[in-house]
Amino acid sequence: MTGNESSRPLRILHLGKYFYPDSGGIETVTKDIAQGAARAGNDVTVLCFGHVDRPLEERCCDVHVLRVPIWKLTASQPIGWQYLREFRRKVGAFDIVHVHVPNMLAALAVTVTRIPGRVVVHWHSDVVGKGLLGKLMRPLEWLMLRRADAIVTTSCHYAKASPTLSGFGAKLHVIPIGIADAAVFQDVDDDTSSGVEEAARALSADLPDNTQIILAVGRLVAYKGFDVLVQAARQLHSDCRVIIVGGGERLQELGSQVRAQGLSGRVILAGRLDDESLRSLFQRAAVFCLPSVSRAEAFGVVLLEAMAHGLPIVASDIAGSGVPWVNRHLETGLNVPVGDASALASALTQLLADPDQRLQMGHRARQRFETEFTAELATQRFLDLYRRLAECVPAELAT
Repeated sequence: MTGNESSRPLRILHLGKYFYPDSGGIETVTKDIAQGAARAGNDVTVLCFGHVDRPLEERCCDVHVLRVPIWKLTASQPIGWQYLREFRRKVGAFDIVHVHVPNMLAALAVTVTRIPGRVVVHWHSDVVGKGLLGKLMRPLEWLMLRRADAIVTTSCHYAKASPTLSGFGAKLHVIPIGIADAAVFQDVDDDTSSGVEEAARALSADLPDNTQIILAVGRLVAYKGFDVLVQAARQLHSDCRVIIVGGGERLQELGSQVRAQGLSGRVILAGRLDDESLRSLFQRAAVFCLPSVSRAEAFGVVLLEAMAHGLPIVASDIAGSGVPWVNRHLETGLNVPVGDASALASALTQLLADPDQRLQMGHRARQRFETEFTAELATQRFLDLYRRLAECVPAELAT
C-alpha cells in the first residue's frame, strides 16, 4: 500500500468471544479499541458470539457487530459452527484481522482460512487451568501465532513468562491496555444472588461517612483470591469495611467463609452493581485491593479503573503477570506476596493509617493512568501498528 492508499480508512475485523453489552475484561478492551478506531474514521466490524437464535447484525458502539449463536459452552469457551462460516465468508473484505485470545474458535478460524489481510493476535492471557481444552488449544495457538503478522502483549513481564510466546519474539509488540477515563469497568459474571436494588440498599445502610472502605471488584472465581482477602479482613481494624463487588461461582462459598469467621457486616459481598453504584464506591473507597493468586490475572484491567479514580492499590506480586508492573510498588501502591493474608492485611492497615501516603500514591496512580493507560493512547498505538502492517509488503514483515 503506497501513496494515497496509505491514508485511506482501514477495514478492520475484530474476532472476539463476546462484545458489549456483555461484560468482561477482554470485552471492555475490544469495545474501546474498536470504537476508537471507528471514531478515527476506519471501517470496523466485530464478529462474536451472542445470546441469539440466528446471526444478528447490528450497529453498536459506532461499529458493525455480527453476533452468532452459541451451540455449546465448554470451560467458558463458546462453540458454534456459524462463527467459522461467517468469518470465512467475510474475511476477504478486511485489511486487518484483530484476534482476541484465548479463544479456541478464533484460533481455529485463523488456521484453516486463507486470510488476504494482516493478522494481529492480541494475547490477553495464556490458557491457564483449562485441562483437556487447554491441551487441545496449544497446537491451534501455535499455528495461529505462526500465521500472525504481529502479536500484541499487554506487558513485557507477561510476554517473558509465557511459554507459548517464547519462540515468537520477532513478532511481539507491547501495547498496554487502556480504558476510557469516564468508563466504569465491571469484571463480573451473571449472578442470581442479589439484585442491584438490594445491593445498593445494603451498601448505603449503616456506613457512616467516615467509614474507611477497602474495595475489590471481580468475578468470584478461585484465581481472584477473594478468600485471601476475607482472611486478611480478620486482622483489619473493625471500623473499616471490605466491599467485594461481583458475581460468580464462589459466591456461596465466600459467604460461608465470611459468616464462619464472624465477619458479617465487616465484609460485604455486594453482588453485581450498576455503573452508577460502582462509580460511587470507587469515589468513596480509601484503598483498592486486587488479591489475585495466579497468572490467570494477566494484567488486572480493573486496576486501571482504580487508578483513574486516584486510588492507592494493594495487589499481589504475581510472578510473570503484568499486575506488579501496572501497580508500581511504593509508587502507586503496595505489592505483597501471593496468597499471604497477613502481608495483605499489613499493607492495607499501613495505607488506612496513613492518609498522606494514600493521597500521594493515589495522585501518582492517577498520573500513571493519564500517561500510560487511557483508551486514546491504546487506540492510537494499535492504529499505528495497523498502518505499519498495512503498508508493509510480505518480505518486509519477515525481516
